[in-house]
Amino acid sequence: MNYRRLLSQVSLACLTIVLIEGLKPLAAKAEPVSPLHAGTANWATLTINRPGGYILEVTSALGDVDVEVYDPAGRRFAQGRRLGNETIFFNVPPGAEGTFRIRYSMAICVNPLGACGVNINIYRQ
Repeated sequence: MNYRRLLSQVSLACLTIVLIEGLKPLAAKAEPVSPLHAGTANWATLTINRPGGYILEVTSALGDVDVEVYDPAGRRFAQGRRLGNETIFFNVPPGAEGTFRIRYSMAICVNPLGACGVNINIYRQ
């Protein structure tokens, strides 16, 4: 097997991925979040780089998680308080991009071993 040729092909593939991400970076990025016990809350940040429609999913397998979304100016503009997981659809107008804050709280946690895990995902519509 020609390792030099294989290495050059792998290098070219990696370079292509880096260039594509450099020219078209992610539209949004959420940070990892901490698990919560019942009755507690925490904050996370969400960076949105492009205007448009977004879907925010906040899930917990063993609990009821509620969420509030605050824009870069600190105003609450979206929230989810239904039983179970939350899905919020929202629009970021041009010029409103930036770092959004998310307050997530655990109303009910049924994990006998401790805190309930929380997942926050953001998708562009």
